[in-house]
Amino acid sequence: MTAAPGAATYLFCLVHAARRPSLAGAPRGLPGLGPVRLIPAAADLWLVAAEAPREHYDSGAIERQLRDLEWVALRGAAHERVVEHFARRFTTLPMKLFTLFNDDARAVAHVLGAEARVRRVLQRVDGCREWGVRVRLDPTLVRERAESRPKAAVSSRRSGTGFLLAKKRERDVAREVLREGRAAVEEAFEELAGLAEATHRRAATELDGTRVVLDAALLVPTRQLPRFKRTVRSHVTGLAARGYRLALTGPWPAYNFVGESR
Repeated sequence: MTAAPGAATYLFCLVHAARRPSLAGAPRGLPGLGPVRLIPAAADLWLVAAEAPREHYDSGAIERQLRDLEWVALRGAAHERVVEHFARRFTTLPMKLFTLFNDDARAVAHVLGAEARVRRVLQRVDGCREWGVRVRLDPTLVRERAESRPKAAVSSRRSGTGFLLAKKRERDVAREVLREGRAAVEEAFEELAGLAEATHRRAATELDGTRVVLDAALLVPTRQLPRFKRTVRSHVTGLAARGYRLALTGPWPAYNFVGESR
């Protein structure tokens, strides 16, 4: 089957399988797309695709909707469901949201034009899943430490000054917790990274008003997963005592590890 006239070819992922994968139970995909289908790219490479009506999914239509976060989130979740379905069954390379080609032939040509690199990446992610590790500063601990410190006497007429002093105490405590716990956070990351095939670390940032001190993706072999999870649990306890919250998410398709350099 090829894309109908007037429709582009939307790609969800590339699947490595010796036989044609079954589409039984595959999710519907993005709103407005045709049914999920397979495009053979090589004897053991299959593109998971769907027809995309150009009036809804050409570059101009997508560009106009990108500011609508609900519109994007709905389609992102639908894209992820399809990728997850195949990643649970096969070695899979996920495509980015809104990966589109004019037709099936161009989609296949794109993959085969980089076949050597595609196969290297497939070999690297085979038998692995991506896991996310995020460590945040615990705001509750910071407040408790700040409130436990002696407070300077402030006149009731200077309540604004008292408020500013309280905020300063919180900032000072946060800096102390960060300084004291930085080595422990790095130790946790290094130990977890030692169990992974590859890692991808993003810069520290703020999230929901909380300081994120570690935001990393790790490509973990299935054989290492029990040990990996035990190590995560041990560091959850240790970091909590230092004022940090460690969260593990996954498993995910290897979105952060499909590039040649990672």
